[in-house]
Amino acid sequence: MINILLKRSLVRYYSISKRYFSTNTSDVFKLQEHGFFCDNLAEVDANLRKLVTSKQQTIYCGFDPTAKSLHIGNLVGLIGLLHWQRAGHQPIALLGSATVLIGDPSGRSQERKQHLTNDDIVSNTENIERLIQLIFQNHEKYFWKEQQKKLSPLTVVNNLSFYDNMNTITFVSTYGPHFRMNPLLSRKVIKTRLETSHDGLGYNEFSYQLYQAYDWYCLLKKYNCRFQLGGVDQIGNMRTGHDFISRMTNFEEDTYGVTVPLITNESGEKLGKSLGNALWLDENLSTPYECYQHFRNTPDSKVEEYLKIFTFLPLNEIQQLMETHRNKPHEYAAQIKLAKQITLLVHGEQGLESAIRSTQAMFAQNIDLLHNLTEKEINGLSYGVPTIQMELNPELTLLDVCMSAQCFSNKSVALKVINDGGVYVNHKKVSNPQAIFVFGVHIIPNMITVLRVGKKNFYMIRWTNTDITLR
Repeated sequence: MINILLKRSLVRYYSISKRYFSTNTSDVFKLQEHGFFCDNLAEVDANLRKLVTSKQQTIYCGFDPTAKSLHIGNLVGLIGLLHWQRAGHQPIALLGSATVLIGDPSGRSQERKQHLTNDDIVSNTENIERLIQLIFQNHEKYFWKEQQKKLSPLTVVNNLSFYDNMNTITFVSTYGPHFRMNPLLSRKVIKTRLETSHDGLGYNEFSYQLYQAYDWYCLLKKYNCRFQLGGVDQIGNMRTGHDFISRMTNFEEDTYGVTVPLITNESGEKLGKSLGNALWLDENLSTPYECYQHFRNTPDSKVEEYLKIFTFLPLNEIQQLMETHRNKPHEYAAQIKLAKQITLLVHGEQGLESAIRSTQAMFAQNIDLLHNLTEKEINGLSYGVPTIQMELNPELTLLDVCMSAQCFSNKSVALKVINDGGVYVNHKKVSNPQAIFVFGVHIIPNMITVLRVGKKNFYMIRWTNTDITLR
């Protein structure tokens, strides 16, 4: 059970939060102040604002199932759709079970190397749809429950249905004449790959923009979807879609591409799976604790940007929060708010409670919570906390465990720090380097030991002995 203080903290958090999460305007372009929807196909003028404020519009964002889960970079697109939904519009999530086989070259300097089977694509698509639905449900449950305005339900479409009864000859002969080579070759991503990549560009990746354009055309015909949302690296593909639809409809239909920013870390690296720094939205791949800690550790240089992009807080509330943070940076108020809101959106109330429980068990020195951590929570703690597996033997001492966990560079340093009282076992100081490790004293019932050296250096031991309880 979560302790009373933690429960009170969450109740207080929800009661304070609910007044923030409201949208009283259908002009989503006001969010340009947050860094949203800034680099678009069309200028955001009075006519475009009138279009989105006078009538419900339909907007889609595409997600190719290249992996089992979406990652935190994809979350920005989902939040973009949520903002449009909050403003009274109809969101569509397009799952690219067809286009995933082709490969989008956007944002990539080399061809995507993937070996997806049909079973992989089906499994990935099903799981990604589940995650998208879950995030929209969490948003409505935790961030919209106080609003009287009913949200338009999310529509999920799989683009495989667009190509079921079509072969390549039909596609090229029917739609090929409406694509012109000069504009296709002029797209920045195409030019860059042709000019700088040693391997050049395969026809599959070159043709991706054609299929993305056709997807949009199908959505326009069936759902009257005039708006496409994507990262700023999608602007070229959006332009191709806009031009294609204009030709297909004899220039009688207007379409609009709007973009969300690409999120980078402090080093300027894009947050995604390509660079091996993905934070997954599936809790089985990245736990709620990992999500919480990832954003709890956001550097000061990025936290205001992330608050504007990843949360639904009004700008004035973000400014007040940042002022509080600047006055007392050691309390990390901005980072904690950011971490709570993202974890709640992605993992729900139980996920947030678990993340806070794990955080307090480890870093707030709450021994009761440490004892009650679940197996899943313990697995999550290995994110950011060096973890080793060990077997207990009758002669194993604190010094032995510290050296096995690589807490110290050598025994001389270890002996000095332990004797000086700088080592804690499960949040209790142990100053005897020869103290023998025993179950129930140094090893808690969930088969872990947490070591702390100094104030901030944590290590976790996971004990593998099945007979340990007999000692």
